[in-house]
Parts: sequence; structure tokens; C-alpha cells
Amino acid sequence: MIFTPYPDEMEKINLIQRYNSGDYALLRLTFTMIDKNNLDANGFFRDILLQAGIVDYEALDHGGKNGKSVTADFILPGRVDGVKMNFYRVANARGDRRFSIESIRQKAKDQWINVGDLLYLACTKGGEGQPKVMIINLTHHFPAASDLEARLGVDDVYQYLEELRPKLESIVRSGYHDNAKGAGKISPKDVGDTLEALLGIETNNRCDADYKGRIEIKAKAGKTLDTLFTLRPCFEGTPIAAYEPNDRQRVSAFARYYGYESSKHPGAKSLYITIGSEAAPQNTQGFYLEVNEEDRRVELRRTHAAAKKSELTAFWTFSALKEELYRKHPATLWVAGKARMHGKIAQFQYEKILFSRSPQFTTLNKCC
Repeated sequence: MIFTPYPDEMEKINLIQRYNSGDYALLRLTFTMIDKNNLDANGFFRDILLQAGIVDYEALDHGGKNGKSVTADFILPGRVDGVKMNFYRVANARGDRRFSIESIRQKAKDQWINVGDLLYLACTKGGEGQPKVMIINLTHHFPAASDLEARLGVDDVYQYLEELRPKLESIVRSGYHDNAKGAGKISPKDVGDTLEALLGIETNNRCDADYKGRIEIKAKAGKTLDTLFTLRPCFEGTPIAAYEPNDRQRVSAFARYYGYESSKHPGAKSLYITIGSEAAPQNTQGFYLEVNEEDRRVELRRTHAAAKKSELTAFWTFSALKEELYRKHPATLWVAGKARMHGKIAQFQYEKILFSRSPQFTTLNKCC
């Protein structure tokens, strides 16, 4: 189940991420959740717990008595409460993954939580450096920034961003700047090299991010767009795998198999479509994206209107998507500007600066 934050809750998540930049899970409380205290541990939350070394649900035997209990930090204004959480699998054939929060009904009676509240769940380091679950109510009783800093510390990326901010503001206000390499024609990399020189960053072809190894700087003088990344899908177990035995040819086979007759190339097929969710697929061919938490993948499916069923046509594994996301999108300053020639020297004016950082993988999947 996907829990979407309201705008004010999203602002609070953004504040938390200044202190905890890791992945997180969200849980919108219902009456039944509070009354039964039998909460679903969705795939994203299970991944977070596994990566932190807190619990591996697949290693648990079925039944509540075979679960694992830990003490979590419930961060409130001015204090941190220790609450017991129990992670377990239901004693049925599927072994449904569940967890409980100690005294959740009493907390509801005391109005520390309410039906409809959105909880933020993440794993952090505790006082002794051990992994610990953290709970924050995004809807009511949200802690102050000072409370978050006291418990979590400050993320170094945001510290470095604050270091750069005065210099960036001065560069933008100062208008045009001479090309750092001196006279000559403009090369595509000059706009970035000049900005780095203005920031006092040595251009040394380092293998990590430009600023202190943590913030990448991408500058351009023009209107071309950036693409986050494009990752080749998998086709195992799909009609494409049966249609084209050579895996290296399956991307082109996809267009041949599902495409429509090309208006530009007689006898050939094309397939140019926008793909959305099942509720809003954005195309007339029936393709849509679906997050399959159990199999840990994002699936490209196609609905057969006549047969009233869908088929799997391709997929991307969570692990491959996450690896590519973090590799392609570190903390980044995106700087847009324009160029001109002033005699024999090129000049650059930096007009717009945006900052982004590696998005949480769970958040990216919620967009699918």
C-alpha cells in the first residue's frame, strides 16, 4: 500500500532529510491499525530493516512468538520515547509480514497519535552507534528542528551546501564572468570550469563529487534538458523472451512485437508512447507501470481490453534501479546560465541554481 503525504507533511519530510538522508517508509494510520495493532510491513520497510541489520523477515519462522522485538525511538517535541516494536510473520501459509507498536491504543487515547496521522519510519544509529528504528508523527506533535538535530545530527551535505550558498549568491549577483581559461572559443566544459574556479574548486578530474567529494556541480549555458537515467529492462518470463531468444536483441524486439506500423518506414514498426500508472496509463496501447513489492521489481504491464487481463512485458529489479539511481544522481547543484563573447574572451552569466540530492529509492517507486 502506498501512503502519499499531504503538502505540509512533505515539508516536514524534507526537514527530516536535512538530518537523516536515508530511505524511509510511510504509514497512514487507520482505526483498524490502531485497534488491532497488526500493521503491514510492506516491502520498502522490510528492505530498510534488512539493510540496517535489524530484522530479516525471510529468516523468521511463522507465528508471533517467533518474531523479533526491538526498542525504537519515538521522537516527540522536546523528548524521545522508547517504544517496543515486534516484527513477526503471521502463522498462515503465506507467513504475512507484520509488526506491532507497543501501547499504540494508549498513545491514541493520549492523542500522541490519531487516526489519519502519517508516521515516518526509518533506521538510524542509536546512542552507541547501533542501528535503531526511528518513528516520527508527521501530522501531529512534530518535533522542532533542534530536536531532530539533537537526536540525528546534521547531514554533512547540507552543511557543505550552506558553505557554498554565499559564494553562489555573489556569483549570480555579479553578472558576467570571464572564461577561466582566458581568450578563445567557447568549449562545452568552460561554463562549468569557470564556475568551479569562481567557487575556489580545483579542476582535477576527481573521480568523486566536485565539492569535498559530496556535491556534484553541473553547469550549462543553454536550454538542453537533463535525463535522470535510462536503464535497460529485463525480459525473462515475458512474451518477448519467447519471441526473441537472443537477450541482446530483445529491446528492439519489443518494438517489433508490440509496435504499430511506421508511417515513415513502410514495413517497419514504431513504438513511441508515454507510460503512466494503471489508473492513468497515458497511452492507447494498454501499457502501464506497476510496483511489485513482493518480487522487488517495477513491472511494465499491458492490458488486454478484450480478455480483461494484463500480461508482464518487461521489468526492472529494485536492486538495479537503486544502484543506477544512486550512481547517476548524487547531491547535485544544477546551474543554468548564458554565454556571450566580449572581444576575444567568452563570458558566462549564471542565472539559476537548483539543488537536488539522491532521492530516496522508496519515494521514487511511489511515483510509478
